[in-house]
Amino acid sequence: MRTRLRKVSAWTCGVGGALSAALGLAVVLTGYSPRSVADAAMAGGVEPGEHVITDRVQAADVQRGEVYLVDSPWTVRGPAVERVIAIGGDHLVSDHGRLVLNGRPLDEPYASGADPLDFDVTVPPGRAFLLGDRRDTAVDSRRFLGDRQGTVDLAKVGERVVWPHADTHPLPGKLVTALVDLILGAGLVLAAVRLARRRPVPASGDRRQATARAAARPAVRPEKRQPPRKVPSSER
Repeated sequence: MRTRLRKVSAWTCGVGGALSAALGLAVVLTGYSPRSVADAAMAGGVEPGEHVITDRVQAADVQRGEVYLVDSPWTVRGPAVERVIAIGGDHLVSDHGRLVLNGRPLDEPYASGADPLDFDVTVPPGRAFLLGDRRDTAVDSRRFLGDRQGTVDLAKVGERVVWPHADTHPLPGKLVTALVDLILGAGLVLAAVRLARRRPVPASGDRRQATARAAARPAVRPEKRQPPRKVPSSER
C-alpha cells in the first residue's frame, strides 16, 4: 500500500512540476528578452553597455511616459532606449525645456540636463515623439524635427523596458511569477525523482515476522579456545 502511495505521489509531483516549469519557461521565453543598451539617451537610469529586460508589445499598447527599446531610424548604432512623450494626435510644445502636452505641463522627475531647444509639434497618427532622459546629450526626436516632426513609426516601438530603468527597478509581477513557477516546478520534479528512487519501508507486520524469525533461530555460541599446552622441560 505504501509503495503504491509513493508511486502516485512521485507521479503527481513529476507531472505537476513539469507543467509548472514549462509554463514559467514559456512565459519567460515568449514574453521577455534580455537586450544590451548601446546609446546614452537614458544615462542616469540605464547606462550604455548595461542589459535590460524588455516585454514585447503591440503598437496599440504603446503608452506615454514609458521607456521603450526602439528600432532607431537615426544615426544610433543598435536599438535605442527612449521614453515615449507623445503619440498620434498629441500636441507637444517645448518652451525653454519645459514640456507642455495637450495644454498641460508635464512633470518629469526623471529628466536631467539642460534642454535649450524650443519646438511645437503635432504628432501624426500611428507615430510617437521620443525623448531621452538625458536631455543635453540624447539623440532623439528633437534632433530630427524636419523629418515628420521627428516622430517615429509605432511599429518600431515594439519592446517596453520593464527592468531596470529610472522609474521602476523591481521586476514586473508577471516575470516574477514565471520565475517562481519555473523554480517551483524544478523542485517538484527533483522531489519526484527522489520519491521514485526511495527504497520501500517494510510494513509493521513484515517487521514483526522478521523479528520472530530472528528470535527462533538457535543462538550461535562462540567456540571456546583451548589454552596452549605447556611442554615439560624434560621433553624439550
